[in-house]
Amino acid sequence: FNYSALANTDNGVCIAFVYGCIDSTMFNYDPLANTDNNNCVPVILGCTDPSALNYNASANTDDFSCISPIYGCMDSTAFNYNSLANVDNGACIPVILGCTDPTALNYCDSCNTDDFSCILPIYGCTDSTMFNYNSLANIDNSSCVPYIYGCTDPSMLNYDPSANTEDF
Repeated sequence: FNYSALANTDNGVCIAFVYGCIDSTMFNYDPLANTDNNNCVPVILGCTDPSALNYNASANTDDFSCISPIYGCMDSTAFNYNSLANVDNGACIPVILGCTDPTALNYCDSCNTDDFSCILPIYGCTDSTMFNYNSLANIDNSSCVPYIYGCTDPSMLNYDPSANTEDF
């Protein structure tokens, strides 16, 4: 490489030709090369991870822009929507509205989203002809007491302790 036609004695410092890309801005730059082989490859920035969503097969230098796949349901109206997902896994579950409280009278075991329509049990006497009828009760608990007419004033001579309705 450093041959001199004027030299007449070898001084032991001859340098061999080392072919390669000598342009330091190129992808395949060879710092040991001293002779350009005219085969320099430009740097192409991009994602070099083949498993990434934005993989660039032409890129030869990673620019740290790779986006890893996150599998999940991407339908925002679905029950199992995943806002972080960037690859739909095809397993979206539709929203099914209904009462999701298993203690409610109208419990829906196939529903996955509560619609606030639950009817909770209220125990009491549901017979409107009975003395202790409870208009709010929706489950009869066998506590109904019939009207028993009689004197309900304990200070009266004809007081009836079993009476619950005054007959005057």
